[in-house]
Amino acid sequence: MLELKKMETVLMRIGVLIGIGYGVLLAAPAPLIFDTLAAPLQKSTASIEKLSQKPVMEPNKNLLYGFLNGVESTLSTGRKLTAAKEVDKELLRAYLKDLRELSKTKESIDMLYRKSLNTAMSQSDKKGFEDLVSVPLEPIHHPRIRSEVIAFYQKNYPNHSIKSVEALCDEQELEEKSIQFAIEQEQAYEEHLRILKRSEVSGVKKTAQIGSRNSVILSAESNGAGGYEFEAENLNPYTVTLNIDFESLVNLKPSANVPLFIEIPGRSKKRVLELSRIASAESINYRSSYGWVRGSAFAIHQDSYLYKLPFLKGSEVYVSQGYNGESTHKGLSAYAVDFPVPVGTPIYAAREGIVVGSEGRNNIGGANPGYRQYANYVIIEHSDGTMGNYYHLKQGGNVAVIGQKVAKGELIGYSGNTGYSSGPHLHFSVSKVDPVSMRRPMNLPIKMETADKIVSLPHRGDRYTVQ
Repeated sequence: MLELKKMETVLMRIGVLIGIGYGVLLAAPAPLIFDTLAAPLQKSTASIEKLSQKPVMEPNKNLLYGFLNGVESTLSTGRKLTAAKEVDKELLRAYLKDLRELSKTKESIDMLYRKSLNTAMSQSDKKGFEDLVSVPLEPIHHPRIRSEVIAFYQKNYPNHSIKSVEALCDEQELEEKSIQFAIEQEQAYEEHLRILKRSEVSGVKKTAQIGSRNSVILSAESNGAGGYEFEAENLNPYTVTLNIDFESLVNLKPSANVPLFIEIPGRSKKRVLELSRIASAESINYRSSYGWVRGSAFAIHQDSYLYKLPFLKGSEVYVSQGYNGESTHKGLSAYAVDFPVPVGTPIYAAREGIVVGSEGRNNIGGANPGYRQYANYVIIEHSDGTMGNYYHLKQGGNVAVIGQKVAKGELIGYSGNTGYSSGPHLHFSVSKVDPVSMRRPMNLPIKMETADKIVSLPHRGDRYTVQ
């Protein structure tokens, strides 16, 4: 049993090292399906075989055929390991070595494909271009390469005659729409809310739910001197940034500069503003509204804090999208990290704090922004006012509940693939309210502790051992 556990650990580490999603299989119950570890490599063989027949790749046929033969041989070895009653350690060691070598060869083929595309476009080699885009390998979906391919295509093919590039155009358009949709969703700003009379507050509170528009209430009441006193009540467990603005003020002077932006702690009331009558003999009037966003724009992040990688100590993790990522980590969302992990992977708090958001009811997800509202998550408010965000948990995977105090390294949930997600992964970020717009969350750069070093700039392809 001990030897089996050791082998599972070795397999898991190797699977992460070659970075192609073997973890799901390694987390499966025994017996281990060894031949499936090569399945991600096998998926590319049909395309690479077609590519090997194109004249533009004639000088590199040996590399392509070597990869194809290697995959078939490795699959055969995997089938032998799967069928065996006991694992042959020497055969397993050779199998894992072959997987590593094949992964490196695949990276070389991808690099060659990118260079060949660049050469064809720079030399206006339309035949070579057509050969390459007719068999689209993974690099063609890289945003920069894709944009260059589309620009070359639109310039040289006015009749839009290549279906594979037309599909790339649709892909780019959808991604641009997705990013814009994400930006709009991230605003999460409830605005132009009506200021209540104090007598209306109790009725509204009865229907308010955490995160709903009316979960932050602003009410006004006469101050007894011809003016008004404003009180804010935050029914949410988390801090919010409140904005009060006046379209008009007649014979009234505010006690603070307006528009007013002010932090309201979770589950608290606060007198936020007073309007004083200027001339007692003249009439008064005002028109106003307010808005709010979760989090504090006034939080000062403790930059020296070392965050824990949110996974089990000793496990190995891989980054599929890091800071300023190619897909959705842009703008105010730039400082986030995606870790591809199997559904059900335990997730641990990267920093201590109080749970202020917890959702686990959803069971759907997909690579379409329309799924964004179906993400499961846990959100933790830290002592410096920032928020730790753990997204795409599985259904029922939110172990931590709202109001719970959690320690650094404490289990808070299990990973999944819910919401706007192209595959099982954990999306992790630390955020505060953007102090410029005062309306949108803004991710913050952080330092993460690993077994080998402190990471301050995670990139796609990075691999870490959890401290």
